[in-house]
Amino acid sequence: MQRERYIRLAQEILKYFKCERCAECCRTLPISLDWEDIERLYKLEGEKFLDKLNDNVIENCLKTPCPYLREKECLIYDKRPVVCRVFPFEFAYPFPSIRCCPMGKKISAELGKFERELRGGTKEDRKVEHQKMIQKTIEAYDRFSDFMFGEGRGVKCEVTIVSLDLLEGFLKKLRRQ
Repeated sequence: MQRERYIRLAQEILKYFKCERCAECCRTLPISLDWEDIERLYKLEGEKFLDKLNDNVIENCLKTPCPYLREKECLIYDKRPVVCRVFPFEFAYPFPSIRCCPMGKKISAELGKFERELRGGTKEDRKVEHQKMIQKTIEAYDRFSDFMFGEGRGVKCEVTIVSLDLLEGFLKKLRRQ
């Protein structure tokens, strides 16, 4: 239920932002597949699809870089996995988060402004709190990444942790603009 709510919110919020198509996500991140993604892609390619799966991870993921990426173009854009449709939003365990790609940074900055409006406080207080949150997030993600991909082999990057309630409020604000 929480995952579906998060996906719905991410898809709605993304309508207000433009992806710069840097393809960094496709080149560097594991792309997790749910059963609907697997079924859709298997119907598209048949047995050839199985060669595109990463055999070195516990969950169903495409190989990295994404085998459907050519230059900066997605070859299956209309049929791409859910995680690709909602990127830079992530719903990987243990927290919903936003990756800091160019579009993710814009969303996080706007979300940060919205959060400051809700909470008040000085800009410096919020900056210190945000840096602590980022450090804790990186540490948690590194532990998770080391578990999933082996120590030292995980993807290292900044993410912004978000709550579903904050995202709902943010979406309402976007709709009013």
